[in-house]
Amino acid sequence: MAPLTEAISGTSVKVIGLYGIPGSGKTTLLQRLRALMDSRYFAFYEGSEVLNSLVPQGLDAFKATVKNEQQVWREAAIAKIRKECTENGKTGVVAGHFMFWDEDESTEPEPICTEKDLEVYTHILYLDVNAEIIVRQRLADSERSRSAVSADHVRKWKKAEQSRLRDLCYDNGILFSTVFTHSTSIKETLRVIDLLHDFRNHSDALNALKVEVKLDEAVSKNHALLQTMLVFDADKTLASVDTGEVCFRRQEMSPLKKLFGSSMGYSYKSLRQATLIYEQHKDEEAFETMCQWMGNQIELSAEISNLLKAVDKHDHMGVVVVTCGLRLAWEKVLAKAGLTSSISVIGGGRISDGYVVTPDTKAEVVVRLQKHHGLHVIAFGDSPTDLPMLKQADEAIIVVGEAEFRSRTMDRELQAAIDEHGLQVRQALIPASADARLIRGLPEVELWSQSFIGDIAKSRLPIFHATDSLYAKLLQTPMRSASVSGAALREAHRRAGYALATGMVTNVIGIEEYTIPHVQQNKTTKGHRLRDEQTTTIVPLLRGGEPMAFGVADAFPSAMFVHAKKPDELKAGHLEGQSTVLLVDSVINTGKSIIEFEEHIRRLSPNIRTVVIAGVMQVGTVKPGGCIRKLATGKNFSVVALRLSENSYTGHKATDTGDRLFNTTQVD
Repeated sequence: MAPLTEAISGTSVKVIGLYGIPGSGKTTLLQRLRALMDSRYFAFYEGSEVLNSLVPQGLDAFKATVKNEQQVWREAAIAKIRKECTENGKTGVVAGHFMFWDEDESTEPEPICTEKDLEVYTHILYLDVNAEIIVRQRLADSERSRSAVSADHVRKWKKAEQSRLRDLCYDNGILFSTVFTHSTSIKETLRVIDLLHDFRNHSDALNALKVEVKLDEAVSKNHALLQTMLVFDADKTLASVDTGEVCFRRQEMSPLKKLFGSSMGYSYKSLRQATLIYEQHKDEEAFETMCQWMGNQIELSAEISNLLKAVDKHDHMGVVVVTCGLRLAWEKVLAKAGLTSSISVIGGGRISDGYVVTPDTKAEVVVRLQKHHGLHVIAFGDSPTDLPMLKQADEAIIVVGEAEFRSRTMDRELQAAIDEHGLQVRQALIPASADARLIRGLPEVELWSQSFIGDIAKSRLPIFHATDSLYAKLLQTPMRSASVSGAALREAHRRAGYALATGMVTNVIGIEEYTIPHVQQNKTTKGHRLRDEQTTTIVPLLRGGEPMAFGVADAFPSAMFVHAKKPDELKAGHLEGQSTVLLVDSVINTGKSIIEFEEHIRRLSPNIRTVVIAGVMQVGTVKPGGCIRKLATGKNFSVVALRLSENSYTGHKATDTGDRLFNTTQVD
């Protein structure tokens, strides 16, 4: 059976070209790969052998034909390879030539690479072997007649091939990488094998899945009642620098500028290509050293740093950084600021990361946070690549840096997003002296201000618990004690129900005034009761919820009390004309019964308010993605619990709450 990644990677055929100067060891490497790699997934082709099988009278007859006819045969050869790979579901690896250049030729020759090659190849690996080694290998090759060339000519030949191949790949959406290899090196052969497996398995769909996994891990690091997630771009948002530019700062022109300025733009392919560029310039150790240096040099802007530290104090808020840039570099920057434990960075830079982040990826992260995890998302970005996530976010903030560092195209594209998509966005000037974006009506916000922090820190989820409160600890002690059962336990549950009703449900629903007789005769005064108490229905779930429900009824004596073991026992008449239904249970473990009751209630009375009251609620039901959390993100649904618990154990007999409440632990 093929690995899981094989199924996810899609059905499109992958054909990988293996290029290099004649004499660089392509044939030797191909033979070694054929011997070491699984033939169920890979097929290996020597270009000249395929031509020999296609052309009548073989390769010698091919060499005798004119140039145009040779191109026709070359196109037929690569088409045959693609057809075979498509039919057998294998990834093709093809050793071929890009151009032949004798040293006595003064001008650079035209490549023999065909338009069909550029249509078929999905990846090209170029063997960048030391020029002196190539010279020696050409002279030592007894099977082929090769012209003598100098090391200087080989270097010029390699440089011309790599430059032209790279341009053709960028223009045709082919991923290109040089590998500094030698056919006799086991270590370097294994490096090529790793690349070939990555090329075969990786796809846009697999990339999205890996980002989802990373995002879900980031959400799980936060508090169970996480409500709001701040999503930050990194480069020129967290600080005024771009890590990609810093990486290639000593080069006359960053290779990334040429890449992102090509027809691929900021796409899945271009970000994968950027990863290959980082890979070929830095090995793992050098890359780690470079990112550590960046971490030491780059400072978060003071405004962003203060905001992140303020957010870190709120359990219901979280932060994730989603960057097209270098994950490891930004992790080092955040670590220096003491923020690594609370903030996850989703980004790439190495093949070992397993994924890349595109502008569309950023938008997909926001959508998953909203739809799957039920979170309110506030997004921060600075450039056009951030617009997809800013459009999806519940709140969008443009970080506007100093003019010399910021995107020159952002004003135009931001205005288009506002005009065409109705994007509502605020701008934050960092530093405060920076010039604002010249877009009419774009409001400014101070990220470090107490008013802004207070606004984003407000609770957005109607789930309330008293887990760590002193009164909850007192109330829950007899409820949890194995020595308490029967009438004493029912009384403990009743007291807990009364406390939750008076102390928390009243905050959720509110109270109202009404006239009561004063203790002094012939006088009246103002009393208070639950708002709409006379149109409230209390429903204990099963027998385990009944003692607590009696405590709730003690607090709200005018409310209707209805026993309903199953949802359909709650009739339309119990809800007709009512404003609120209180579902009461001692322990909510999976949340299944709550869901069933709520669905039934909505069918009978779509607009009624539901408040769930529980002694213990399993935390998984209310954390992002939990079933009760999903209900709470809807309309007119709230939860009140004495305690949240990580323990999802389902009791039986001596440990079952219902049996303990009514002394039936011995009954089968």
